[in-house]
Amino acid sequence: MSTRPNDIPRVANLVSALPSPTDSPSAPPPAGMTPPPRERVPRACEHCRGRKIKCNGQQPCKACTRHPERCLYRTGSIRQRKNRPTKEAPRPPATLLPLPTTDSPTTPSDWSHTSLSDGPAQYKRHHELRAGIGVQNPETGAFQFYGPSSGFCFIHRVYQRIKQGSSSEPLLARRSCSIPDAIHRFGLERFMFSRPGDADPRRTHFPSQMFLPRDLGDQFIEAYFRIMHPQIPILIKSEIVDAWNQMWESPVRDYSVKNQDILYMVLAIGARVANLRGKQPESSVEAWADYFSSRVSEGPIFLQEPSIRGVHLMMLKSMYALQLMRQNDAYLYLGHATRTCLVLGLHRAQVTDGRDPNAHRLRLTFWTTFFCERISSLYMGRPSSLSDRQIDTVYPEDSPQNPYDSTCAPMHECAFIRAMGEIAKLADRISIEIYSPASIRNPTDLDKLNQISVECDHALQAVTPTLPSYLHFFDDSVPIGEPWQEIQRLSLGFCYYVVRMLLSRPALVLTTFFSSVQEAQTATGCSELQSCIHSSTSAARNLIHLAHDVYFRRFPDIRYDGALASFLVSASLTLLYDVLNLGTDPDRARQTFTVVEKAIKCLDEIEHTGYTSGKALSLDLMRVAKQAVQAADPVVDTNQVLMDSFPWLDNWASAHLGENPDLSMYTFPPADVAVIGSLAGNDVGWTETEGNHLWLGNGFEPNAMPGCLF
Repeated sequence: MSTRPNDIPRVANLVSALPSPTDSPSAPPPAGMTPPPRERVPRACEHCRGRKIKCNGQQPCKACTRHPERCLYRTGSIRQRKNRPTKEAPRPPATLLPLPTTDSPTTPSDWSHTSLSDGPAQYKRHHELRAGIGVQNPETGAFQFYGPSSGFCFIHRVYQRIKQGSSSEPLLARRSCSIPDAIHRFGLERFMFSRPGDADPRRTHFPSQMFLPRDLGDQFIEAYFRIMHPQIPILIKSEIVDAWNQMWESPVRDYSVKNQDILYMVLAIGARVANLRGKQPESSVEAWADYFSSRVSEGPIFLQEPSIRGVHLMMLKSMYALQLMRQNDAYLYLGHATRTCLVLGLHRAQVTDGRDPNAHRLRLTFWTTFFCERISSLYMGRPSSLSDRQIDTVYPEDSPQNPYDSTCAPMHECAFIRAMGEIAKLADRISIEIYSPASIRNPTDLDKLNQISVECDHALQAVTPTLPSYLHFFDDSVPIGEPWQEIQRLSLGFCYYVVRMLLSRPALVLTTFFSSVQEAQTATGCSELQSCIHSSTSAARNLIHLAHDVYFRRFPDIRYDGALASFLVSASLTLLYDVLNLGTDPDRARQTFTVVEKAIKCLDEIEHTGYTSGKALSLDLMRVAKQAVQAADPVVDTNQVLMDSFPWLDNWASAHLGENPDLSMYTFPPADVAVIGSLAGNDVGWTETEGNHLWLGNGFEPNAMPGCLF
C-alpha cells in the first residue's frame, strides 16, 4: 500500500498505538484511534465504473456534472456484499414440475447404489453400445461418421429393435454396404450429403443478379430479428438495416456495401422463418432463401484473416443449415467459428474483459458460439473443438438496455446465455464420459458410469433455480412474455430436455441386446434399469409437452423455425423405442401414443423443414409408430385397442398430404423405397439393401476400415 510522504508520521503513530499480539484481544483501542466508518454508495454510474473512479451516487454525480447526459445507472436490484462463507448443508438439486398428465420423472439417482456386472459379456455390450455408424454417398464416395449419441445412430437402433435382429447384427459387424439399412430405408442420407449443384454455391440455377422488393426484404429482416436473433444474439439490427439501405443508394465507384455477406445470410434465414402465408407463394419465399444463401460463399471466409465478422458469418451459415436439417453442415460451420474464436483469443479474459459495449459483444459472441457448438457436437456424436480448462472468459452480465429498441433486449438480458453455457458444459462431459468408448477402457470402468450419470443429472437440475421467471420452461403457469422471451424459454427447454434425454438414453438402448427390460436387468445386474429408462422417456415427454404448449398457445409463430423439427423427431423416436419394451401393457402404450400424437400435431404446424415438410415428417412418425406397435406386441387384441384409440396408426397413409415435394432433386435413395418426408409408398415392411462402397477410389482400403463404419 502506497502512502504520501506527509502521512508517514501519522501512519507510524497509528501503528505504534495498535495492541501487540500478546495483548488481550478484549482490550479496547486507545481513545480517538477508532477510524470513522467509510461512506459507501449503493451503486456507481456507468461512466465512473468505466473510469474506475469514486462516484457519489447522485444524479448527476460529481464526475458527470459537466455532462449529465452520460450519468446513467444500471437498473435492477442492488447486489449485496457477500458475507463470510459459512458451512451449510448442501442444497438439494431443483426438481422439475411434473406434467399434469404424466408421472413425475425419476432421476438416475435411484440407481446410484447399484453395481453393474463387470463380466466380459457386459463389457462387450457396453463397448457395442458406444459404436457409431458410417454413411457414404455412393455417387461421390464422400463419407461421414456419426457417434452413438447422434440421432441418426439412434434411428438405426430403432430399426434394429423393430427387426428384432440386434443380437445377431451388432453395429460393430462388418457389412459390405455404403449406407446402413435404417438410414437408407428412411432416406436420411439426403440430409447428410449435398444435392446436385450444392458443391459450388455460385454455380446454381439462379441468375447472377436478382432484385428483391424492398418491402419484402424489410419483412425478411424483421422475421430474422423476431425469430432467430433471440437464439443467437450476436448481431445489431441497426447495422443490418444500414447495410440494407445502402443497397438502395446510388452506386459509388470502388465502394462496396459494408457487411454485405452478413446481410445476405440475414435475408436468407429471414426468408425461411418469415410468416408470409397468404401474402407470398411458399415456393417463391424458399427460392429467395436459397438465392441469398448461394450468394455467400464460405471459401473466402476460410482463407481470409480471422475476424469477428467471419465468426458471425459462420454462425449464420450454421443456423441456415439447421433450417434445412443439415446437421453435418452446421457442425462444420460451428467448428470453424469456434476455432476462429480461439485464434482471436475470445476464450481468454485478457481479450474480452471490460465493461464497454464492444467487450460485452465479444463475450456474447464467444458464449453463443460455445453453446451452439457443444450442443451440435453432442447431437452429432462427435468431439467438440473446445476445452473448458482453457477458457477463463466470464459470462456476459446483464447491462442497461435501450427502452426504445426491443430487438436489443436479448443482448442485454443474458440469463439465457449463461444457462445455455452451463448446459453446454454438461453436454461435453456426457459426450466424453458416457458415450465415448474411451470411458470404458476396462470392465472396472463400468461402475463409474453410475456416479457420473448422477453427478451430471444433479448439475443439470441445478441450472433451473438460477433462471428468471420468463425462462421457467418447466412451469406452464408462467405468464406469456415478450416474443423474444418465449423463444428463449422454448430454446432453453429444448436443449435442457435433449441433454437430459441423452444422459439416460444408454440405459434405454441397452435393452436392444435383450428381448425385454426384465431380461436386461437380470443379465446386467442393474435392478434400476427401468427407472433410468423412465428418466429418458420423461425428458422426451416434457419436451413434446413444452413444444405443444408454445406452438398452440404461447407463441404460435415459432412454427416457422424448421430447426426445431429434429428435436421433436428425436423425442418421438425415444418414446417409440420405449414402446418396443412395453410388452403387453396397453395402458402405457396408450399414454405414450397420446404424447407422440402431440408431437405429430406440432410437426404438422411447422412450415419449413428444409427439403421436406412438417406434414411429411409427421406421416413418417405415424408409420414408424405402427411398426413399433406390431413389433412390440403380437397380441391382436392389444393392437386393435391401440388402433381404435389412435385411428392414424391404421390410416396414416390417408392423412392430408398437402403439396408433394419434388423428389427428382435427390439422386438417392431409389424411388421405390419410401423415405422420411417423401410422402411416398404405403409399404410398411422392412427391406434389406445392398450398396457399393468406393473406398479404393477415395484413398481407403475396404479391409482396413473398422466394422462399425459399414
